[in-house]
Amino acid sequence: MNKAEQHISTLVRESRDAGDVILLESQMTGHPASTKSYLAMQPAAYIKARGNETEIWDGESVQVFTGDPWDYLSRFKKEHNEWLFGYLGYDLKNHIENLKSNNKELINAPDLYFMVPEILVEVDATGKVKYIKGEPNQTLKKGKESGEISITLKNQISESEYIRKVKQAKKDIYEGRYYEINLSHPLEFEIKGDSWDLYEAMKTAGPVPFGGYANIGHLSICCSSPERFLARSGNRVWSQPIKGTASRKAGKKVLVDIEKLRQSEKERAENLMIVDLVRNDLSRVAELQSVKVSNLFEIQSFETVHQMVSTVECTVPDQTDSIEIIKHCFPMGSMTGAPKIASMEAIEKYEDYKRGIYSGAMGYITPEGDFDFNVIIRTAISEGEKLVYPVGGAITSDSDPMAEWEETLIKARAITTILENLEEAE
Repeated sequence: MNKAEQHISTLVRESRDAGDVILLESQMTGHPASTKSYLAMQPAAYIKARGNETEIWDGESVQVFTGDPWDYLSRFKKEHNEWLFGYLGYDLKNHIENLKSNNKELINAPDLYFMVPEILVEVDATGKVKYIKGEPNQTLKKGKESGEISITLKNQISESEYIRKVKQAKKDIYEGRYYEINLSHPLEFEIKGDSWDLYEAMKTAGPVPFGGYANIGHLSICCSSPERFLARSGNRVWSQPIKGTASRKAGKKVLVDIEKLRQSEKERAENLMIVDLVRNDLSRVAELQSVKVSNLFEIQSFETVHQMVSTVECTVPDQTDSIEIIKHCFPMGSMTGAPKIASMEAIEKYEDYKRGIYSGAMGYITPEGDFDFNVIIRTAISEGEKLVYPVGGAITSDSDPMAEWEETLIKARAITTILENLEEAE
């Protein structure tokens, strides 16, 4: 851990008792998407929504509104023309399309949360620390020391049940209801220990360009995401969907693994379907004929997997509202399937839990309206001693049900590797 990381770790540990904390961290030195990291602390104002009810705190009093949370988020941004940090939960889809979320909720979390931080720290790619806003209060309590983490698996779907659902989805695809769907299932754990220790253990097990940590009241989010959902810089907006995964096995030649993934017709087809979906999403906000695929089928390597990443971008007109851009593209197509509405309807049918934060987006919006959001995957979401870690994958007509099951287990390694290390240490 370098000096900047030590400084951020100390701030997180010492600041959580003083208010909510959100860290957005680029963890992979040298990765093209690993640039700046931000730590936002101590809300000066916040907005959070659940269903049709939105709560806004302006620093002095709380007001509760009924209606579309997207509209209230847009108003909140206009009223607080400052940095915003937070997340968008998957179930905000219900306020974009005529959809519902009736499955059981595993973690009690708002559908949406954003805060205006009193203190904002930036760490650039070289490790230089800069306070953009405020400074830590010298009277902050000393944070908890690093301690042991105990995680016990309590519940997960059976192999046979997941394979049955994959077969049902393939039947739907054959009948023409949709041509790709992302099916997930949650791993449920009991956790004892500090969520920040878990986040640091996940980071050590596999650094990523879009890591994130949040401590919001009773809720903790430990995110090891490799994927960008959507970003804006001035008039340029771009998305980088990931579809196509291959295990990165120890002892095998990396170049052989990469080339096998690159040449896989199945993985390329999966990726191209989502690229087309993202192009369609961006076309709703883009200037005419400005949508383009600037990088197709790029292979990026992470600790446990190689993945296929494409970049789709466009130009938006001046003064285009950033919340509207995000809303038109939400949720990320790589986490739904295509067409989007049909696949989301099927997800509600085949999955037996409410996704909540999982497969939503976590990020920031600047005072100028620029933004950057990840896709919330490879993420441990905890409430008290309950922890949920969903995993999933894209199902197409060519999918092998057993291979799809095994792919979800590969993606779970960010958490299961920690379990194995804990067992070895005992």
